[in-house]
Amino acid sequence: MLKYLQAENLKCKRTFIKKLILIAPIVPCLFGVFAGAGFQSNSFNWWYMMILPGYISLMAVMTNEKEQKKLRYRAVFGLPISLKKVWISKVLVNGIYMTFSCMILLVGIILGGHLISNTISVFRIFAGAVLIAVTSLWQIPLCMFLAKKLGMLGTVLVNIGSLFILGDLTVKTSIWWICPYSWTSRIMCSVVGSLPNGMPADIGDPLRNPVVIPIGIILSIILFVLLMIVTANWFEKQEVN
Repeated sequence: MLKYLQAENLKCKRTFIKKLILIAPIVPCLFGVFAGAGFQSNSFNWWYMMILPGYISLMAVMTNEKEQKKLRYRAVFGLPISLKKVWISKVLVNGIYMTFSCMILLVGIILGGHLISNTISVFRIFAGAVLIAVTSLWQIPLCMFLAKKLGMLGTVLVNIGSLFILGDLTVKTSIWWICPYSWTSRIMCSVVGSLPNGMPADIGDPLRNPVVIPIGIILSIILFVLLMIVTANWFEKQEVN
């Protein structure tokens, strides 16, 4: 499996995907500067509510286009290799890139907080970045599947549109756990004390209840594994068009 991971990472060498690892987390920090005292919470909010879903969608599309555009996957389907492992390695490499980006965001928020306004503890910033990465992993196999089926526009519209519509409808309700697009924002309410719209949550607000954290983590990991298995089985049955 390590060789598959190394191969997929090598395919991304000198591509825009590698540049996005650094560029994507810088963007919410730049937007957060305009929030002044709310720099840290707003940087987080921009990240998980807008930039990250778009970033994951673009990574998935670019990962697909590397194989699809030139040879329409002939270079993969024609080799005596495990297509399941190829797919899983693509998902895991994108997951590693996304996690690196969350860690870069973490550093940016900590440093920016010292320069602008430090309102969130380092522990909560670290916990927030890790939880965002864990609870967003499931989007990667989903977006890679969408990228192969719908292309760039369809993937971005479905992923970001679902976040805005389904996530907003459920995040403040008792059925938040049913909708994966509400998991990250609901957990972040508890961790950094800000609502999905970026406004601070009042002390005693039910949305700040930390009981949602283990629930969101468990659900996210289960959904990620299920989506990876289902999409890997689907990819294994693909043929060159």
